[in-house]
Amino acid sequence: MLDHYRDLLRLYKRAIIVSMICAAMLAWGGSTLLLKTSPAYKSTVTLNMQPSEEELAFNRTFMGVSQFNPATIITQTHIEVLLSRPVAERTLDILLAEADADAGLPEPGLFDKFKGFLWRTYARLNYGKFVEATERMQMINLVRESVEVEFVEGSYILNLTAKSEFPNLAARIANAYAQAYVDLTRQEFSSGATKLADLVRNLKEEREEELRELLIERERVREELNINDLWQEADVLLLSRSATQQDIDEDVIELELRKSELANLKEQLDGGRASQPVARLEEEIRQREARLKLRRQALARTDRQLSEQAEKERSLKQLEARYQAVQLDLDELRDRLVNLEMSEATILSQVQLINPATPALYPSFPKVFVNTILATIVGALAMIMPIILIDVVGMRVRTYSDLQAILGGHALPSARKGMERPGIARWRRGRMSGLSREFRNFSEQFGRRMSTEDLWTKEHIFVTGFLPYEEIKRLRDVVAMAVEHSNPRRMGEAPYVITAIAPVASVQDWDELPDGAIVLGVPPAQVDALEIRELQRVGQDNPRKPFMLIWN
Repeated sequence: MLDHYRDLLRLYKRAIIVSMICAAMLAWGGSTLLLKTSPAYKSTVTLNMQPSEEELAFNRTFMGVSQFNPATIITQTHIEVLLSRPVAERTLDILLAEADADAGLPEPGLFDKFKGFLWRTYARLNYGKFVEATERMQMINLVRESVEVEFVEGSYILNLTAKSEFPNLAARIANAYAQAYVDLTRQEFSSGATKLADLVRNLKEEREEELRELLIERERVREELNINDLWQEADVLLLSRSATQQDIDEDVIELELRKSELANLKEQLDGGRASQPVARLEEEIRQREARLKLRRQALARTDRQLSEQAEKERSLKQLEARYQAVQLDLDELRDRLVNLEMSEATILSQVQLINPATPALYPSFPKVFVNTILATIVGALAMIMPIILIDVVGMRVRTYSDLQAILGGHALPSARKGMERPGIARWRRGRMSGLSREFRNFSEQFGRRMSTEDLWTKEHIFVTGFLPYEEIKRLRDVVAMAVEHSNPRRMGEAPYVITAIAPVASVQDWDELPDGAIVLGVPPAQVDALEIRELQRVGQDNPRKPFMLIWN
């Protein structure tokens, strides 16, 4: 496959080289013209944004939850504000204030004028008219178009770059744009801090009033529910209930023991009921049952008191929860108010200038050498891609690989005019010293194919092809030299008869040719694969398989 594309590039190398030269000349000429008439200088200023409290809260909320970086979202928001029209208008005012009263700002360069011409033409073609903007609006648009902003990923660092045909003007635009954004941000930040501080003060007063009302309500609930010390009263009731329950358990056990003792005594007295011991036990049992009943009633009263105590506790806890929530809000508002008052007092800005812009020494555009190299590469690709596309979808035979895919072993390496001439290899020693590597490879391949088909025993070798007769004779000379170097005849042996016959289209009967090898030349990109397949075997009485090669 690589050999196929190598041969393909070699076939179209002239067209590729012409395309590369033309593209390089156009790029070099255009870049040189722009360098002389309309160079572009760039100056960059670095800004650092200090996030506000809201932005920091946004970061804490989304950190580790979203797939997007919150710093990137905030920075992109600042970029949109930075590129807005109010900032551009403020920048223009700063530039006009710094410029000389007579000189003013420089006129647009050739490239800007050309872009303006294209825009006017587009507007007239698309809308039917062109509305001329005011001079100030044109300068604002020029300032906005000359600025581009980039940010450092995952940080709050902005790089603002200004572009102009004049290096000093580019630095002035970058610094003025940064200063305009700093001024507007400081103004908006100060105004916003004042308004926010007033809002926080109002909320703080509301929370303090709500806190006072909750305190009053808590005291009122204590008086209504007769609560002195809720937790101490609950402890006393729990201790009383525990003691009562313990007494009840003991009475139940004693009662069961007395009942058992009474039953045993009756058995011993044979069911006697009027005896004094039986009467005494029965009286004691009645007394213990009465006392057990009273203690159970006392336990029920204690449980009711505990339920009432729990209800009071729930009411008081609701008030306590509301009180704590309001107290927490009040503490946060107090902290926020302190921060806002400090920011308002010191007039902090969200944007700081880290590295001011300086005039560039060299233009950033055009880069003549780089553009020429890139244009050369693009010119080569612009020719190579259609060549590959045509090769993929086309059916014509162009390379040795195409012939080999059809003919197999009867395809010979490609040959060309002049390949038999001495090349670099003439300084090498050996049997084929003085011949080019390409011709030596062709001779060796040709000799092996002739040996494989046992054709060296034949006297004749016929050369033809889809070529003009003059080209067939040149191919005959190359084949003759290949025969001489691949299988030279010994002394006394008859030489091979190598004959250039008429083109393929003129051969009427292949059987009229004497027995021998047939070498058929195929011009690249001119013969379909179907025609090659039709000539894989020629002749009826003496069928032969001709060798074929690409002749360029």
